[in-house]
Amino acid sequence: MLRRILTHYNNWKLGKKLLFAFILVSIIPILAIQAIAYNVNKASTTEKINQLMVNNLTQISERVNLCLEVYTNLLYQMYMDEQIIDNIKILLDDHESRKAVAYNQIYNRLKQYNNSDEEIRCISVVCNDGNSVVYDFETDSSMDNLWRIYDDLRNVSPYIESVDKPGMVITPTMKFRDKEERKSYFHISKRIFDFSNLEQGSIATITMSVDENLLNAMCNSRENQDLSEYSMNFIMSEDRRVITYPDEDFSGISMNPDLSIEEFVKVSGFLKDRQTAVNMYEDPVSGWIFVNVYDRDYMLKDIEKMQIIFVSVGIAAIIFAGIFIIYTVRTLNRSVKSVVKGMESVQGGNLDVVVPMYTVDEIGIIARNFNLMTTKVKRLLHEVGLAKDKQKDAEIRALEAQINPHFLYNTLDSINWMAIEKEEYQISKMLRNLGVILRYSINKSNQMATIWEVSDWLSKYISLHQMRFNDAFSYYINTDPGTHRLKIHKLLLQPFIENAILHGFKEMDRGGLLRIDITMSEDKKGLAVIIEDNGKGMPASLVQTYNNREEAIRVDGRSIGVHNAFSRMNIYYGENARWNVSSVEGIGTVITLYLPVTGEMPEGDNG
Repeated sequence: MLRRILTHYNNWKLGKKLLFAFILVSIIPILAIQAIAYNVNKASTTEKINQLMVNNLTQISERVNLCLEVYTNLLYQMYMDEQIIDNIKILLDDHESRKAVAYNQIYNRLKQYNNSDEEIRCISVVCNDGNSVVYDFETDSSMDNLWRIYDDLRNVSPYIESVDKPGMVITPTMKFRDKEERKSYFHISKRIFDFSNLEQGSIATITMSVDENLLNAMCNSRENQDLSEYSMNFIMSEDRRVITYPDEDFSGISMNPDLSIEEFVKVSGFLKDRQTAVNMYEDPVSGWIFVNVYDRDYMLKDIEKMQIIFVSVGIAAIIFAGIFIIYTVRTLNRSVKSVVKGMESVQGGNLDVVVPMYTVDEIGIIARNFNLMTTKVKRLLHEVGLAKDKQKDAEIRALEAQINPHFLYNTLDSINWMAIEKEEYQISKMLRNLGVILRYSINKSNQMATIWEVSDWLSKYISLHQMRFNDAFSYYINTDPGTHRLKIHKLLLQPFIENAILHGFKEMDRGGLLRIDITMSEDKKGLAVIIEDNGKGMPASLVQTYNNREEAIRVDGRSIGVHNAFSRMNIYYGENARWNVSSVEGIGTVITLYLPVTGEMPEGDNG
């Protein structure tokens, strides 16, 4: 599938490829980076906001605990007040006259604890037998008090919840109707003991009723008023009973267990149609749960604004890049189309076409080179036409000259028979060898010949030179039978043999020795040809020239000597052919040729 997709992509036009590549490597990564950066920043900011809200709730709980500590300390003073304890015992045991005095004593004592704290509504002492003394700080009355609608205060929550608990007990918010107003108060209660008779247990319960607005003011302080539309705090108990709430109507109620906190807040009229987040902190001292609910969209509005800015900048950059890439694609398309059109014209045979160069980039270079190429092709075609004409002339002259070798062969054959008739057999042998040599040399001189054919021709060729120089030298041709069917180019070795005879044995009357060895190379992958003579040798400078490959193959086209032979070897075999020339003046020369194997390579030789 991947291969098919890549093939389909590679078949697209250049402009389409560039646009697709731009979208793939530019637009998509930018959008992906924007999305990732936004989500990362949003998550990080949300985490920091949540941590900030939890810290704020922790500070609120600490303020609440400090405030409650003031009230609990005041209640503890009453709990330890011996005058109150003694009068409670009188209310429990003595006759009616003393009870009235004790009642007044307790009432006046409670009144003395008025510390001008407007948040404390009343203090109540409820005896175990049902007698109770209540001082209302707001009405300054024992009759017109917060608990006036209750006949027996032993049935109210503060008393009931503190019966089995030795420490301070904080009772969640309760609602009261007072002068046609609904008010909410929470209560702090403590059982009172007769320290002289602890065995009898508690003798009464003292309760302080505090306005719930105190807690609401601490939860939603003035510094939080600016965010009141987007964030709110409240307190609830572990059983989801609301202790304080920004809307007093919801203080003291129990939450519907089927509603989540977010749903409860929205039902209460706060943060409607908002995406909200909830943070909670449970105070280990009071056991109350401090809750914060905030509008996530508002808190993250700066992130949203930054994202809008980033997206706008990204879109602007993409539009700019898109315009630029479209301009570039159109320019490339125009240049490419002009080159393609020129190629099509050339393909149709029109070599006079000139591709316009719109730019100096790579496409412009292609157009310029294309124009140069068409110009050169026109010139080459013209030269080829001239060469064909010359070739035809040469072929005609060759046909005309074909009679010359036949005339020469026939003439040599006639002379040979005349020599036989006169019993000049040495002359006959020379003429016969000369005829073989001429036929071998003239007939397709660049074709391949077997080693056996080469060695046979070399034997006849060298014998003629031997007769010419009056047996001034002798020769030996040794060929490895395993090489007889291998082939090399005809006349490849002749220049080296001729050079050894004409130059090596020059001015020698006798004692010359020419030795030719043709064997397989040591690695069995080619031929090793060794041509050795004991002639006068050659200068060191010439040896150095022949052993330098570039110098050895440099010929002027007129010579058929050693340079020409090395050049032919390089043309036929390239780097696969190697040679080495070793010579000492006055001693002789050794030329070693390494040629690659060409032809059949049998296991053995039959002849």
